Amino acid sequence: MEKQIGVQVYSVRNELSQNFDSTLAALSEIGFDQIEAYGLSTDGLLFGMEPATYKAKVESLGMELVTSHTTYITVEEAPVIIKAAKEAGLKYVIIPWINNQLREDYDALAQNLNEVGALFKEAGIGFAYHNHDFEFQPTEDGRIPMEILLEETNPDLVSFQLDLYWVVKAGYDPMKFINKYSGRFMGFHIKDANEELDQTTIGTGIIDFKTILSNQEIAGYEFYFVEDERVDNPLGNVKAGHDYLVELDF
Repeated sequence: MEKQIGVQVYSVRNELSQNFDSTLAALSEIGFDQIEAYGLSTDGLLFGMEPATYKAKVESLGMELVTSHTTYITVEEAPVIIKAAKEAGLKYVIIPWINNQLREDYDALAQNLNEVGALFKEAGIGFAYHNHDFEFQPTEDGRIPMEILLEETNPDLVSFQLDLYWVVKAGYDPMKFINKYSGRFMGFHIKDANEELDQTTIGTGIIDFKTILSNQEIAGYEFYFVEDERVDNPLGNVKAGHDYLVELDF
């Protein structure tokens, strides 16, 4: 299978805000095949622009816009997001973050994900949830929020984007977690951790990307995106991640 290496453009958020077109061009020059956007909003815009415009800019540089992060959405808000996702040609829309109030009831959160996911499925678009480390911190009754979400959502309606850095940061072994919930992960964020569990350059840290990416049949992933949230030399950081994945045997 030919590698299709993606990048979550939040990695270059400051550069995108300063000059969107030149930053996209730089990502194309690095060699990225796929783009994961962020900033899909209930105003129907993607990073403040018409979704079709964003898509055209990406495609003009030989890349493909495949997924986007969005704001947290309810059933009432979903139709606007679905319409924008169709205009952008997205294969998945992903919720990347929830506020403290939503974290008070993960059972209700799972129910909302199912209801929203049903609308996306009807529209022919995938729907997923992206983790940080707080979803691995036990609730007052001792349950693990990430496990609640995985076990109480319908696999036909809701998938998950596993951010490997945050799994490790939370003290979990990503491969054990993937094995436990086989087939539930549409993709990964490829982001590395050093011994102190701070973010570091992809390929120089402690995460075993080779084993994880070699187990596509177990995980079920379709996409993997380089992400590096550090603001020093962002383009250099994502280039290092891209080049590492090009050379990695999986």
